Amino acid sequence: MSSKEEYLEMLREAREQLPAVVVSGERFTPPKPIIAIEGKQTHIVNFKEITTALNRDPKLLARYLSKELGSPYFLTEDGRKLILSRRIDPRQVENRVERFIRTYVICPHCGRPDTVIVKIKKAWVLRCQACGAETPIPKI
Repeated sequence: MSSKEEYLEMLREAREQLPAVVVSGERFTPPKPIIAIEGKQTHIVNFKEITTALNRDPKLLARYLSKELGSPYFLTEDGRKLILSRRIDPRQVENRVERFIRTYVICPHCGRPDTVIVKIKKAWVLRCQACGAETPIPKI
């Protein structure tokens, strides 16, 4: 048996011992914000649904949107709706929510949404529960 044949045999044996690759095929599609403008206020009607799908604290996303859009906010008592205290173009709100997802939810290494935000000393870190990567993120 030549060295090439031995090598190929070793590769075949090694491949047989590898665990099967499991790909769920699921795609992460967070809900689009449903925005209603009432008077001088902008309402995100499905805010709770969005934060639940993103697995993030509603106050974190509310603070982010308030800062990015330059508008004070308040959550309804049941937490289902976010109200921004000025009239804002719905496309701006959608763009900011997408930016939040890219920065504070999706793992930059594996692209999965299975992440948590942890504080290590004074730094905020996005920790991926799928691949184990830790990525520093800006504080909100």
